[in-house]
Amino acid sequence: MPGLHICNVNLRGSDSRGEYVEIANDGTTSLALTGLELTDYTPTQQRVHVYRFPSLADGSPLTLTPRQSAYVFTGHGTSELGPQGDWLLFAGHSAQIWNNTGDVAYLRNAAGQLVDSRTAGHPKRHPNGH
Repeated sequence: MPGLHICNVNLRGSDSRGEYVEIANDGTTSLALTGLELTDYTPTQQRVHVYRFPSLADGSPLTLTPRQSAYVFTGHGTSELGPQGDWLLFAGHSAQIWNNTGDVAYLRNAAGQLVDSRTAGHPKRHPNGH
């Protein structure tokens, strides 16, 4: 999916809502997130923490417009469109997922193909945040 990538894996304690993964759209068209999976699972690690991007309440797909981000927080909360126009989503896990010493976040499509990956704790992928 050109334009869609993991911009940042923000570690625990760095935001009042806890750790999160930022997914950004730096493309020129809107992209659907519904059906994609964010996970730290690989066949060799066998660590299964999966967040599946949902549809909106009306059944339409959750999409990112160009230059928009979705922040997937590990903990509990109410998913909403934030005041800056970005999605604030909550995976609903009770414990932290992203190990500060180098866990990798994987974004995969519904067929399991890799869209993008990012190692926890690395600087944001782009200087402007996207």
